[in-house]
Amino acid sequence: MLRTWSLLLALAISQGAAADQRPVLSLVIDDLGYSLENGMAAIELAGDHTYAILPGAVYSRRLAEHAHGKNKEVILHLPMQSISSSAAHEPNALNEAMDEDQLSASVHSLLASIPFIRGVNNHMGSHLTEFDFFMRPVMDSIRSYNPQLYFLDSRTSPRSVAHAQALDAGLSAVTRDIFLDNESNLESIRLQYNIWLAKARDHGSAIAIGHPYPNTLTVLQENLAEIGADFRFLRVSRLIEERRNRTGAVNQRGNLSSTTAPASLGL
Repeated sequence: MLRTWSLLLALAISQGAAADQRPVLSLVIDDLGYSLENGMAAIELAGDHTYAILPGAVYSRRLAEHAHGKNKEVILHLPMQSISSSAAHEPNALNEAMDEDQLSASVHSLLASIPFIRGVNNHMGSHLTEFDFFMRPVMDSIRSYNPQLYFLDSRTSPRSVAHAQALDAGLSAVTRDIFLDNESNLESIRLQYNIWLAKARDHGSAIAIGHPYPNTLTVLQENLAEIGADFRFLRVSRLIEERRNRTGAVNQRGNLSSTTAPASLGL
């Protein structure tokens, strides 16, 4: 018996030593659905990435099916009211005029409109995500539809309560760390890309959100395939699982630390 336990312990130690210690990059491409060409190009990017599909766009279902067929992760890009009156608004966006029943019905309808989804993130939403009395029924509705879905807070407002409300509702939840292309020129995207890598090195992992803009795709196509020796790519659901496992291990050692994602933006 002692020999058996010794062998098991040695195996566990060797597996731990062999675990991949490279920092993790999670890439989410938002706003898929309007451009078939750009959406297809984004789905072809090298790596295990996540694709946020807008409901109701002309190519939404086709791109979701294509991403799933390529073994890429699909999530719902849930439209929400922005603080900016000049921002583009989706006609099916959740808004402050809705009561709880209307919010719940809309969330369920939008979730059902995109196949193969593993999670949800907010499209725009800098206004709605600031209020717990809007976010609470939204998160409860996501959980009642499918408790296995996760929520990614895009952090379009520094005062967002979406992440906290998702956790309170019992959902797995994370926040983005970087927007790659708030400014869509090549120089700015390259800078944000390098900041993403630096955050992953510093904290072990980092989540970036980008869009299927030509310049964003150019930067990613030029760089993603070259960094595989130094980084791992993980879809968001796998990153959540890895963080949960790591947090459990750290909790057992009594040395839990946390980082707070930076916030932006009035979308």
